[in-house]
Amino acid sequence: MADVRLENVVKMYGKKMAVRGVSFTCKEGEFFSILGPTGAGKTTILKMIAGIESITSGKIYFGERVVNELPPQERNVSMAFETYNLYPHMNVYDNVAFPLRAPRWKMKLTSEEERRRVEEITGFLGIDKLLDRLPQNLSGGQKQRVSLARALVRRAEVYLLDEPIAHLDAKLKFSTQTLLKEFAQKYGSTIIYVTHDFREALALSDRMVVLRRGMVEQEGVPEEIYYYPKTDFVGRLVGDPPMNFIDGILVTQNGRTVFQSSDFIFGLQSDLLEKAMKVSTEENGKKIVRLGIRPEHIYLDVTKTSENSFPLPIYAIIHENESSVVAFRLKDAFLYVRTTGFCRYQKSEKVWLVFDPERVFFYRKTVEISKEGSSEK
Repeated sequence: MADVRLENVVKMYGKKMAVRGVSFTCKEGEFFSILGPTGAGKTTILKMIAGIESITSGKIYFGERVVNELPPQERNVSMAFETYNLYPHMNVYDNVAFPLRAPRWKMKLTSEEERRRVEEITGFLGIDKLLDRLPQNLSGGQKQRVSLARALVRRAEVYLLDEPIAHLDAKLKFSTQTLLKEFAQKYGSTIIYVTHDFREALALSDRMVVLRRGMVEQEGVPEEIYYYPKTDFVGRLVGDPPMNFIDGILVTQNGRTVFQSSDFIFGLQSDLLEKAMKVSTEENGKKIVRLGIRPEHIYLDVTKTSENSFPLPIYAIIHENESSVVAFRLKDAFLYVRTTGFCRYQKSEKVWLVFDPERVFFYRKTVEISKEGSSEK
């Protein structure tokens, strides 16, 4: 096993820059996720680590060794793709065993050793009863687990997993996530995992990085990414419902600076004022800033309980298993509140919203927000 470190890695396709100076470190034995939307550069980075794609500039290290010029067979990595890439003429056993037989790895296992490895990993993933089947006789979920087993069967220095459970149904996806985490802990494996699903990244990762347009937007542990997003892009990408954003201006009234939107006024204590001023921008003589807060950090009440609370009528209520999501219609967007348990309020009822001041953030605007959703600027 080894650390994997990227230092200012750039990838150009002609004049198009797909990866823009990316730097991060996946520590030895760590489950590290790369999260981002389509086109963020996730798979390109994984292929550069594997040696399938060359890098334009920068350095990739395995431990203290620069691997830029090493071909894939000399990097001792194992990779699973979103597509299955199974050999149609081979049964499940032979598909999974294929990496163990590849001459480039020089493993030279006996048939007993090979079978033990194959049965161990297929049993681990719950596909050991399918060893004699051909790929055309498997479901999509079974094919994906066979593809994953083929990547995990060999003891590699680094495992590179590109959306490896994207095609599984919800129940299988959850159980396979559990197995992946167990695999990482059991074998102390170094795993770099690419996904567009923030739930997978939060559930599996020891640490993670969020990509946007080929650049690192934020790196940290899952709790940090979720509870302390550094940009509005991260706050919008991670969470369901995502972080609420309300655009407004900083206004001084009677010697006190407040955040003023089209729908409410929010007073700013010294620490919040400092954060808001730091990221505000000047437009037409006004200080423009974006307020962000998670749905679970807004509280509802029938009466005014705080100086910074304000009333709004309920637009809609969505009841879930152990919580409810209450939607409010603002001038430019919807505001969502997650309550614990079954919401006791009714649609159209006017209630008071209270923001937890410890969980309020301010950002420069980098994504456009509307009632229809969000888009990048």
